[in-house]
Parts: sequence; C-alpha cells; structure tokens
Amino acid sequence: MPRDLVYLLLCVALVATAALMVGRYLTQSSAPPAPPGALGTIPAAMTAPPSNGAVSPAASAVAHDPQAGTGSAHPPSVTPPPSPPFSLAPSPPVSMRASVVGISSVVSQVGLNKDGTIEVPTSYDKAAWYRLGPTPGELGPAVIIGHVDSYKGPGVFFNLGDVRPGQVIDITRADHSVAHFRVDAINTYPKDLFPTEAVYGPVNYAGLRLITCGGAFDEKTRNYENNTVVYATLIHP
Repeated sequence: MPRDLVYLLLCVALVATAALMVGRYLTQSSAPPAPPGALGTIPAAMTAPPSNGAVSPAASAVAHDPQAGTGSAHPPSVTPPPSPPFSLAPSPPVSMRASVVGISSVVSQVGLNKDGTIEVPTSYDKAAWYRLGPTPGELGPAVIIGHVDSYKGPGVFFNLGDVRPGQVIDITRADHSVAHFRVDAINTYPKDLFPTEAVYGPVNYAGLRLITCGGAFDEKTRNYENNTVVYATLIHP
C-alpha cells in the first residue's frame, strides 16, 4: 500500500466502533432547531438535575493529554449553567481559531461514508465540519474533526491536547458572524469505548465538539489507539 495512502487512513477510525449510532444521532440534527427541552432525550451520562431546563458540560472536568494514552472512558460530568443558553441562526463554519494553543484553520466539510462512518478530512492541515449535524452556534452538538499528524509532520489538531477548560475557541461562520465557545472539558477515550451519545447525541444548548486521534500509535495497525474530544459551549460575545 502506498505510504501516502497509509497515513491518509490513520484516523479513519474516529468513530469506527459507533458507525451506525453516528448516522442515527447526526442525521436527525438536520431538522430546524427546536426550543430547549424539545430536542429529545439527552444521554444519561450527560445529564444532571437542571434548575432551568438547560444542560452543559461541567467546566471543572479534568483535561487529558491525548499523547499520554490515558483518560476517562466516560463522558464529562455536567452542571446546570448559570443562565439560560442561547443559540445562533444556522450558518456553516468557514474557519476556526484556538489562539492559546496555536490552532488556526479554514474549515472544510465532511459527511458520511457508505458504511455509515464519518468521512476523513482529505487535508492534514485543515479541520472539517460534519455537515449533516448542527452548524456551530445552533442548538445541538456541532462536530469538527481534524488529523493529529501525518508522515509529513503535525496535523491541524496536533495541539488539541493542550486545550484547557475555560479557554475560548472562535468559529467564523459563512454569515460573517463569529461564534465564541468556552471549553468545558477535554477527555481521551479508547476507540472501542467512544462515547457516541455524549458526543453526537441531541442536547438543548449550542455545543461544539472537536475530535482527533490520540494516545499511543499502534505500529501494526498504523492507527492511534484513542480519540481526544474537546467539549465546549457557546457563550455570549
């Protein structure tokens, strides 16, 4: 197999163990946004007794370095936010920036493969938004994925493991607005324990999930053993 093709497939298993569930949860997100409380059942691991009908990942969750090969196999705990969530009208992302860790990229788009798995970005230096899900700023979990590296060097999300709770990620959208997301948690999961519902399941706030590969690199399978997921919530400008 050509070397370029081998590395192009490094992150093909971003959600391989949850392919069918990805299609189930993400394709339902193409409907117009519903008001809080009407988005369906929030996965049990993502809920907490709400005081105002809103749910958001806890800002106190512990961060994990994806290169360490460790981390929780469970989604982050949650606490009700201090004020009702808000959202933006649909508009696709065109670029993103997490300046604190040196991430800056235009944002392309990916969909699903025929087998139900999420497509892999064709470029290692560009992030990609899952176009069948919510746009960043809409109610629901907007998903952006990117490669951690390639044989040529670091990928667009090489520094994703350095993100910490409280930092801000800026998403510039096609309508020229900028959606600001506060990082709530970052976790690393073995790929066979990927928390599909927590990442892709419906939520009643405008969320963002950034996904890349992490952990140890398996020389036999030519894949990373883990996935790193950043959870963030839309904040007022």
